[in-house]
Amino acid sequence: MENGKMNKDTKTKEEIFEQTIMKNIRRKSKYIDNVQIYDGVPLFSWIDINPTELCNRKCEFCPRKDPAAYPNQNLNMQVQLAMKIADELREYKYKGGVMLCGYGEPLLNSEIVKLVGAFGKEIHTELATNGDKLNESLLRELFSAGLGVLLVSMYDGPYQIDYFEEMFAKADLKKEQYVLRDRWYSINEDYGVKLTNRAGTVKDGNQPAVDEKKPCYYTHYSLQIDWNGDVMLCPQDFNKKIKFGNLYAESLWDVWRSKNIDKYRKILGKGYRAIYPCNNCNVNGTLHGKNHAEVWNEIYARSK
Repeated sequence: MENGKMNKDTKTKEEIFEQTIMKNIRRKSKYIDNVQIYDGVPLFSWIDINPTELCNRKCEFCPRKDPAAYPNQNLNMQVQLAMKIADELREYKYKGGVMLCGYGEPLLNSEIVKLVGAFGKEIHTELATNGDKLNESLLRELFSAGLGVLLVSMYDGPYQIDYFEEMFAKADLKKEQYVLRDRWYSINEDYGVKLTNRAGTVKDGNQPAVDEKKPCYYTHYSLQIDWNGDVMLCPQDFNKKIKFGNLYAESLWDVWRSKNIDKYRKILGKGYRAIYPCNNCNVNGTLHGKNHAEVWNEIYARSK
């Protein structure tokens, strides 16, 4: 514990960024950066799925810290929807990743093991959690169902490292099956995350200015799916104002090739954010997806 505390006290913001944030970016790049062409265009390579609208914490850098702005609601993704999504991914021979995370704490969905099981071992699936509900039995169930990587965000302090590593060892997990993310830092250290304003819903911290002439590649490579099947703009849009379709009525492919997402893809790819809600967003937006954006831009240039 003393070593962990010393490590916390001496890390600079640059060290936190490199050791925690960049490590996460590089891990995802393995699945995101390879462009899979399907029916003549780049297929999405990363899917964020929101399993529940429940959360048991209120982090300072999250809109949920204000219940009036973002109340807790017992709304959960159904297993049938996850199975529909997984079946379509198998049809596309999908080579990307699926992240169960979204806007709440995934382990508060009582069917979370079945949601993971819908994707099985053939589709790379990750799950991000605060770890509060984890135990040895649940760990074994999740990985038996097909979970690829578990990410635990530790908000309380360095002592959690030993706590979780002991738990994981008892569950016979290998080092490559989990990632412990230090998130216990203060506002002066941006809480140990890549701090963004969540499309204008968060004001805390040393927020970068909004640059309306900066490209964003989310719509070039990713899909954001809510608990009810709505496909939204991106993980940054906590207001959920922009929706491209609903997967109960449409396929992933129909949404991916819809006129509305195409509009945002073209505009954002040109480095133009003066469109709602992107005009309020300060996210980098180019940490992933450059390869996809280059192919999309070539396609759009040929279609003129």
